[in-house]
Amino acid sequence: MTTWRDQLHPASFRGVPFHVDSDSMPAGRRTQTHEYPQRDKPLVEDLGRVTRDIKLAAFVIGEDCYVKRDNLLNALDKPGAGELVHPWYGRLMVTATDCSVSHERRDGGMVRFDLAFVEDGEKGFPVGVPNTARQLEESSETLLESAIARYKAVMAVVNRARLAVVALQNGIAGVQMAVASELRQLTGLVGSVEALADMLINAPGNFAAMIRAQFASVGGSSRSSGYRWGPSTGTASLEADPEFARTVAALPEVTPEFSSFTASGRAIAAQVEQARKLAAEVATAQATPGAVGGNATAAVVSAARDLVRDALIVLALREAAAMPVVQAPGPLPGFPTLEQQVVAPIRRPDVPVTADVVVMRDAISDALWSAALVSPTEHVEALQVVRKHVRAHLTEVARAGVRLAEITTRESLPAVVLAYQRYGDASRADEIVTRNKVQHPGFLPVGVLTIARE
Repeated sequence: MTTWRDQLHPASFRGVPFHVDSDSMPAGRRTQTHEYPQRDKPLVEDLGRVTRDIKLAAFVIGEDCYVKRDNLLNALDKPGAGELVHPWYGRLMVTATDCSVSHERRDGGMVRFDLAFVEDGEKGFPVGVPNTARQLEESSETLLESAIARYKAVMAVVNRARLAVVALQNGIAGVQMAVASELRQLTGLVGSVEALADMLINAPGNFAAMIRAQFASVGGSSRSSGYRWGPSTGTASLEADPEFARTVAALPEVTPEFSSFTASGRAIAAQVEQARKLAAEVATAQATPGAVGGNATAAVVSAARDLVRDALIVLALREAAAMPVVQAPGPLPGFPTLEQQVVAPIRRPDVPVTADVVVMRDAISDALWSAALVSPTEHVEALQVVRKHVRAHLTEVARAGVRLAEITTRESLPAVVLAYQRYGDASRADEIVTRNKVQHPGFLPVGVLTIARE
């Protein structure tokens, strides 16, 4: 049987041994008591655990006590923290403070020490932590400005009198579909392919103003309804019509507000998919010899596709920037019964699944890379900067998420039963059903299921 004597450690500091008669060390919490008039009880503010000041009444003894004394004095004089082997607490990293040594003639062959140590803390220094969400918002704003400037450069040199209307309408059908799908508030202005083609022919500045007005400027400043471009060298001005600019400025913004990680993931997936379709149309048009409708028509179609594609990417970036970095909740201290959970369901904070966030990150990154392959150098720089920032932000979001695990079931059982067995939380049954695409929540399939680890 192990006794307390067997658990004692031979005392030493920095490897120099000594003996200990007694020790003392404070314990408890540092507090600040606040007393208020007309209140019987005070408010006690917790300031953290008290600093561990360790005091030891120690000695060295023997014929070579002076040698042992000098060795211990050298160890105490060295700067920085060292390892103290405490007889009762074991190994501690401490710094020697106000120690003293004494000799007494009656204690021949013994040198006494009053040792004082303080536990070694972490040497933390203030460091700047990048706000990845803010960086992503700002770089997405730069990307949007670059996309509109690119559109302006193309449209400024196009002779729109040479446009083939039918070929233009056929070419921008995908653009109209993307606008109707993800920028629904614009359908009142360009509700058909014909209306969109008419705008691109007669008022190309209005189209850019319409796209720009959907995004609030970063930093809370008032949004712009479009750039006031100076007189162009083309056949018409690229300035937005003032009345039209006021109209689009009154439209509701599409700046995302975070509601849940699931909703954000669905929105990003839809926006990236539409951007990919437009990018595929651009790549197909570039690979097809002979422009349908003439070079001027092809240039306008390509400019409209590029602008809407980049606007969809910016929309996905803003959605990603709105996703917060949250910490996964800890395990439940206990498992309430099902009857208790019916009356008072467990409130669990919304946390992302790491694998889902990584998929979103890679999808946006791939869309940006595909856009860079068919973009001029100036625009590629903006795409690369925002690609770096979105990867950094979503990596932080994913790092704080929960991981997935696979389990094998030998019999069919309801999702609420598996959720209660696995997490102690029956309300997470919907999570299992959605992730595994189960047809009926009362009958989980037999075999491998993917669920969250925590």
